This record gives sequence, C-alpha cells and structure tokens, in this order.
Amino acid sequence: MKISRSQLFIAIVCGLLGFLLAYQFKVLSNKNIESKISNYDKNDIISEVESLKKEKEELASTNSKLSDQLKQMEETAAKNGDMGQDIKNQLDEARMHLGIVDVKGQGIVLTITPKTSIFGSTTNDSSRDLGEDELVHIVNLLWYSGAEAISINDIRITPQTGIKTAGNGIAIGSTGKVYPRDKIIIKAIGDKGRLNVGISFPGSLEYLALPNYNNEVKSEDDIFIGKSKQSLKSDFIKSVKE
Repeated sequence: MKISRSQLFIAIVCGLLGFLLAYQFKVLSNKNIESKISNYDKNDIISEVESLKKEKEELASTNSKLSDQLKQMEETAAKNGDMGQDIKNQLDEARMHLGIVDVKGQGIVLTITPKTSIFGSTTNDSSRDLGEDELVHIVNLLWYSGAEAISINDIRITPQTGIKTAGNGIAIGSTGKVYPRDKIIIKAIGDKGRLNVGISFPGSLEYLALPNYNNEVKSEDDIFIGKSKQSLKSDFIKSVKE
C-alpha cells in the first residue's frame, strides 16, 4: 500500500498540531499554577501587613495610656515638695525635646512646591527631583539655627527619625512619606528671627535640587507641632552610672 505525498503532508501537519496543542496546554497549566501561587503570596502578605498595622495601633494605644498614668504619678509626687516639682519640670522638658508630647511656640514655616516648569531651570540639576539629601540639609540647617522642634508634613522629627528615599517617595522615620512632586511643609519652633536668618541666608536653599522648587518662608508667633507617632527604642543603650 503506497502512501501519497498529500497523506504524508497531512500526517505531518496533524503531528505538529498535536504537539502545539500539548505545549499550549502545558504552558496554560503552568500559568494557572503560578497565578495561584502569586495570589496566595499576595493574600498572605496583605494579611501579614494588616496584622502588623493592628499590632502597631494596639501598642500605640497602650503606650499612650502608660504615658498618661506616668504623668499622673509625677504630678502626685510633685505635690510632696519642691524637689519633686523640679524633677517633674525636667521630665516635661525632656519629653518636649524627645518629641513625645505636643508643643507650640514661635518659629517659621517653610513651604516647598515644584516650579510650574521644572525643566526650565538653569541649574545643573534641572531635571532632578527633591530627595533625601535636600530634606536632611534643611533639617540640619534648622537644628543649627536653634530649632527646638521640627516637623515635615506634620511628621515630628525626633532624635531617632531617619530620612531616606523609598521608592517614589521619601520616608520620614517609620511613620510616613512625603513625595517630591507634592507640596512639602516644614515647621520649626524656636527663635523666629534666628531661624529666619539661618534658612534665608544666601545659598541655604540653593542646595542640589532646591533651586527647582519654590521656597516660601513665613515667620509665625503660634506654631503647633504634634507629638511623634514613632516609638523611641532603647534596646541597646544603657545609662552610665557614676
């Protein structure tokens, strides 16, 4: 029995079609498995993040209650004599500097906004957005000019607050982010005259990408800066007893 060329060609085509169908089925099966694994991972991560958020809120609530109880104990102890009152005053002052209580006073407010045509700048870094370097520079400049409390977009700066570029934003400690294409408001409490001179000194706001932004400085007599939402850690530092 002879096999014609057309029959041989049909057999080859059928074989190829069978191979392609089997390969496609295998690929689809693998994609479905990967999709299930990916969805599982995402759901697992989301669940873990929500659990951590809830745990953080509970710890913040407990910390707030303990702080209130401690203040009541201090006030009771302070009534017993002048020495107790002096100690309480020192503790209150330490709390303000650590950023764990709300504070208010005179100072300045610096508002930073992107220029309408950021690429029209004549600086060498005309295409560069604001980053961690510029914010660290401003915070250091304010501390050096006598600031006693600082916040960035209402996020309190404490001795343990780090500023670091994270993705498309800039992380301010572990409590929030600011974004270089949005308005950034920096508040500083201290001698408003001295702070104004420090921040307005020629070259102070010409650092790296700052010339690509509009910088408005206002002196105010009553600035409010809220307490930090970040818990201070003391896992490794120990007091040195003389």
